[in-house]
Amino acid sequence: MKDKKYGLINNENVIVFPGMVNKLINDGLAFAEENNYLEAAGCFDEAKKYVELDDTILSVYILTLLETKRQLEAKEICENLLQKKSPMLEQIVELYLTILLDLKDYNEVDTLLNKLLVDKRFSKERKKNFLQLKELSGKLAREKENQLHMGNSISPNVEVEKFKIDVFTKLRLEEQEQLLQKSFLADVTEALPDIIKIAESKKVYPAVRTLALLVLGAIGETTEVIIEKFGFKEKINPVTPPAPNAVDRIENINLCVHKLLEKTPSKFEMTVGLVHSHAYALFPFDWVGYSDEEVAEGYINFVDTLLGMENGQPNDLYELIKLVDDSTAIIDNDKC
Repeated sequence: MKDKKYGLINNENVIVFPGMVNKLINDGLAFAEENNYLEAAGCFDEAKKYVELDDTILSVYILTLLETKRQLEAKEICENLLQKKSPMLEQIVELYLTILLDLKDYNEVDTLLNKLLVDKRFSKERKKNFLQLKELSGKLAREKENQLHMGNSISPNVEVEKFKIDVFTKLRLEEQEQLLQKSFLADVTEALPDIIKIAESKKVYPAVRTLALLVLGAIGETTEVIIEKFGFKEKINPVTPPAPNAVDRIENINLCVHKLLEKTPSKFEMTVGLVHSHAYALFPFDWVGYSDEEVAEGYINFVDTLLGMENGQPNDLYELIKLVDDSTAIIDNDKC
């Protein structure tokens, strides 16, 4: 990047000599290149007191703010750049989406993606990524709501007739999840045959089938259940599922993600959220043949792709992640 020269500046009785602002900006860029985001942000903080930073420098500044947990400041700069129609649209959108996901502002993510999906400046391939990101954001939002719902549940009443497979598959996805979540705290003995059918049915969302299998395990049901997902097929005893399985590996994989993203934590929440969601969809199966670190790297690369960053050639692990992600997309009522 060529240096932009700044001359003698008088700012609030402070004289900034030629080269000082240039040095601050160049130092900031160098620190950012070394992933030393704290020092980089400090340099840009000081430089912006004296000059208006151009869009290219601001994009790096936004990244340093994001990586130093100053998301709200980064968000404001992004919004200003989008409002003034910055020529760096792609980069700013990528950063803005990362910020919103980091803040768990899933409604704002959805609103922004709806606008981007009809924006003619983006290619069909990029819009396909936006759709995937929209689905991921929706899944993370639902998981957040379900956790709150479970935390507020005390002694739920369960309508056992809703477990009948023909009735169950006509419920909205959220209703299916809530019905099974309540089952962990209620007596569902009468509905056991129906819950087994739910766990086995290919018409049911994969993560919902996982919930059904976990319910069976929680109440001590030892009847073998035939589970077929993502090219895997096996008879499973709900009380003693195969080990290790994807759910068993979540914690170790998340530790690997943390290690790999230690210097770029902005994607951490999004990546571990995806690992968590996919692990429950995969259960009782696994990312067979891949170490925890390889799985972590695979998910980081997949998230990079969703955000529009360059990625290497797809491999078998990428294809499995993509298959699980496609299969765990939000389903409308007619397809449940």
